[in-house]
Amino acid sequence: MMNELIRLLGREKTTKEGIQAWQKASGPLTVTGLSGSIKAGFLCALQTFGKASDPLIILTPRREDVRLLRRELTPFYPDQAMRELYPLGLIHGEIDTRNEEVMAERAAALEMILKKEAAIIFVTAEAAIQKLPRPDGLLRDSITLTHGDEKNRDKLIERLVKEGYERTDQVETLGQFSVRGDILDIFPINAKDPVRIEWFDETIDAIRRFSLEDQRSIGGLTKVDIMPIASGEKEAESSLLDYVSPDQLLVLDEASAFFEEAKKSYLDNREFKDQLFSEKELLERSQKSHLLVVSALSQPLYQAYPRLAIKVRAAAPYNRSWDLLIKDLKGWIKEGIHPLIMMGTRDKAFGTAQHLQNEGLPMTFVQKGSLIPEKGGAVFEGGLSHGFHFWDENWLLLTEADIFGSRNERRQKKKIRGAGPALTYFTDIKAGDYVVHDTQGIGRYLGVETIVIDGIHRDYLKLQYAQGDKLHVPVEQVGLLHKYIGSEGTPPRLSRMGRSDWQKAKKKAQKAITILASELLRLYAQRKITPGHAFAPDTPWQKEFEDRFPFEETPDQLKAIQEIKADMEKPVPMERLLCGDVGYGKTEVAIRAAFKAVMDGKQVAVMAPTTVLAQQHLITFQNRMDAFGVRIEMLSRFRSRKEQKDTLDKLAKGDLDIVIGTHRLIQPDVHFKDLGLLIIDEEQRFGVAQKEKIKQWSSGIDVLTLSATPIPRTLHLALVKGRDMSVIESPPEDRLPVETYVAEYDDGMVKEAIEREIRRGGRIYYVHNRIEALDRIAHRLREMIPGLSIGVAHGRMTEDELEEVMVGFYQGDYDVLLSTTIIENGLDVPLANTIIIDGAENFGLSQLYQMRGRVGRSSRLAYAYFLYKKDKALSEVSQKRLQAIRDFTELGAGFKIAMRDLEIRGAGNLLGAEQHGQIAGVGFALYCRLLEDTIKALQEGKSPEEVLHDPTINMKLDAYIPDDFIDNPRYKLEIYRRLGSMKYEEREDFMDEIIDRFGTPPKELVTLWRVAAIRALCRDLVVDAVTARPGSLTIRFNPHSKANPDVIRDLVKEYVPRLTFSLNPVPQLVLRTTGPVSDALTFLEKNLPRLLN
Repeated sequence: MMNELIRLLGREKTTKEGIQAWQKASGPLTVTGLSGSIKAGFLCALQTFGKASDPLIILTPRREDVRLLRRELTPFYPDQAMRELYPLGLIHGEIDTRNEEVMAERAAALEMILKKEAAIIFVTAEAAIQKLPRPDGLLRDSITLTHGDEKNRDKLIERLVKEGYERTDQVETLGQFSVRGDILDIFPINAKDPVRIEWFDETIDAIRRFSLEDQRSIGGLTKVDIMPIASGEKEAESSLLDYVSPDQLLVLDEASAFFEEAKKSYLDNREFKDQLFSEKELLERSQKSHLLVVSALSQPLYQAYPRLAIKVRAAAPYNRSWDLLIKDLKGWIKEGIHPLIMMGTRDKAFGTAQHLQNEGLPMTFVQKGSLIPEKGGAVFEGGLSHGFHFWDENWLLLTEADIFGSRNERRQKKKIRGAGPALTYFTDIKAGDYVVHDTQGIGRYLGVETIVIDGIHRDYLKLQYAQGDKLHVPVEQVGLLHKYIGSEGTPPRLSRMGRSDWQKAKKKAQKAITILASELLRLYAQRKITPGHAFAPDTPWQKEFEDRFPFEETPDQLKAIQEIKADMEKPVPMERLLCGDVGYGKTEVAIRAAFKAVMDGKQVAVMAPTTVLAQQHLITFQNRMDAFGVRIEMLSRFRSRKEQKDTLDKLAKGDLDIVIGTHRLIQPDVHFKDLGLLIIDEEQRFGVAQKEKIKQWSSGIDVLTLSATPIPRTLHLALVKGRDMSVIESPPEDRLPVETYVAEYDDGMVKEAIEREIRRGGRIYYVHNRIEALDRIAHRLREMIPGLSIGVAHGRMTEDELEEVMVGFYQGDYDVLLSTTIIENGLDVPLANTIIIDGAENFGLSQLYQMRGRVGRSSRLAYAYFLYKKDKALSEVSQKRLQAIRDFTELGAGFKIAMRDLEIRGAGNLLGAEQHGQIAGVGFALYCRLLEDTIKALQEGKSPEEVLHDPTINMKLDAYIPDDFIDNPRYKLEIYRRLGSMKYEEREDFMDEIIDRFGTPPKELVTLWRVAAIRALCRDLVVDAVTARPGSLTIRFNPHSKANPDVIRDLVKEYVPRLTFSLNPVPQLVLRTTGPVSDALTFLEKNLPRLLN
């Protein structure tokens, strides 16, 4: 049935345009809108119907992308050989096989390109920048031997040595040859099997393949081609592009990322630059090639060449909601659209078709013939990861993963106890990223590699350093790695392993950090001694007020409320940051704090960044507090001069309990009689100068700051304990992630998005950032969808006009609210579940994120469309921002967004000029870690050098995550990192989460989890090392160990004479063992927890 799907793709209008454009083009052609399964399908259709010669050659940024592309292409090319042109081992590579095997793969790939053999060849940026021998030279230097030819054997042997083949007694691997009398055995690097050639005098009498295992012949050949290994090293001046002929399909995947990766690779290998092309040289050469540039988003390269946007979008996920699926299927069939559903197996496809037929839907199970029936849809077997819908076609595709979700990507349902805002926002490390290793310095992360030593499997994180050095870091030391975030756009210089430069940079940073830490602690201590108001414990009114909240609080909300109340009841001023995603209930927490302050006779000021948000807060506060007689007013430009004067008088006399306003509140004419609490909402929207004013003004009063995407400075201060922090991470019940699309603007997409939302009785936000363009857009939308009712809102309207539109939209008088970013904060309309952001490239990341948070505030699936201008080349920053908004769709991604924004802009001058150089020197993540450790050490009266390191566990056990259980490197690294920092009391919760997300774990992962629990116990006990060798188990204690000496004595008595305790040279317990290492693990699990008592 896949052939039928390829035929359908080939008939699609924009695919046809793409085929014609590719056939006409002589240089690059850019095609946007492609990702995942649709990218693979488009390439297959273009190669099939565009009559492109084999092989299909794909240039891709990293090896991780090769893995993803292989998965997407396999259903379209089930029998096709997939090869990779590996980077040359002499420089460095993202793989570590023997050089001959790398050479063999390279030779096979280049030969396939030159001989136009059927295959798919992947080339990473790292391999693409390496210079190659000239294609004609490679063919010229190849040796062809044919049965019956006359060939001088001695001259042939001489030539083989010259071309890099190694002469041995017996051929055992690629690139070797041996001679025995009239027989020559050789393993050409471009062959699958070694070959035996027999002479009779000067004539080749026989050519046979033979087996390496028993050296016996296994079949005859008429001829053999032998490609050189060391051909023309002197003349390696060609690029891969010189090997590709114009009739072959050469694809450049995600060009911006590809050239960014090429630049990194070139800079990492400056010492070999005569063997490499710079990214600029490669870009210039590519502009003369017949190249197909494919990407999901528009990108700034190849502006002068033809471009084509494919009008397609990925299928929306159904999260196992059959009702929603059936509703949509009925809607499509009614409109004359044929839905096609692809299931993983024949049985599933048959069962799904039966189930849908029972629901009264005309869905047929299809095994052969046409996919599109006369009426209704079809269900068939296939293996694509995601479906898609072309705007101009009368069919669409859904896959099993769209309906049921992919197993490995299920989010955790259960909140892990105590998992607060630890420094985990830097963990999203991908292959190719720059990382910082605590002791070796700045390197590049190449991926996870499994190595077998003495029969034991171990996973290692592979890092590359300057001059091609490699470092394999055991996964349990993942905590030593941090993502490098330095100055924007400047790749760091890789460290040299074993050199003192890195230690000097770290020492220098440590010195500056110690000064900063002392200053932060001084400020922190200053705050603790500044007299503040200690609020009284909760009154019965408080309980009654809280019971009136119409929803059930999430566990995090309750925890945040407790923390804030505890702070308020202390006699020192509170300074707390409350972080929670958009729509997670931060406002309710703030309302309860405000009510508590009012009950104690104090005034409360609530500051919001926009007038609209202040208005929203006024309505919310009044609705919640009206029954209790709390006096609330607003100060903003929506109030007349007279009203503002009245409000100011009441504030000064104490006739007002709560005032809500914009930065109007920090004007010099605002005076309070007795201010007790200041609440700052959406803190990231206030400028530094305004914040400094607030600081002077709020000295000695309690301050509560609310934010979904905290600005880096605030986040950083909270992370390093410069201020207190509460986090609301658990989403309200039944909340689903917002389905996010990032694409070029297209009328068809906008029309379908609006119609789909209206069809299910919902409403739509449409955001554009220019007031002047709103009327034109309204006119266009009405033309597109007759009868559409549209409300327009922007900041130049008066309060009454704005309120009328907002209330009208809330009550359902309008289908669409067309507005500027005035809706970015605050407005809650539960039925508005689609947002369209037109001109998304013009907004900051935090703004994009806040706007997406306007929808998806109920149990319905919400949609966000981020559209950028047609045919517009996105700047690098815009592209990264839109990529981030597309990547981070899960619930509670606000922190990650804040961290990614920090990466995009660079850590910059975050903490003042004197710290900037230190951040760039060691990377932001390690800088934060060092600062946190230093503050902790100074608080405990130690010197910063005394900070304890992680315990070492040396046990020969098969403890790793097998690829067949979790194959996605991102999730694998996340689990390793979380195991590395797991607390002992969280171990059961963590195992529950693994089972919930990925299924029943294999024994290797269970062993890894058991070892991680032992490491966590050792951390609590301050144990330096645990070593299990054949016949003994040693537990080495730190001089500051917290192990109970009485229990140690009892243990020695219990296990006498096998267990002994000694103090020289260090305190240690030694157990004599007779069984396997797993027995030692069981002993530790049974007895280490006792030492904590």
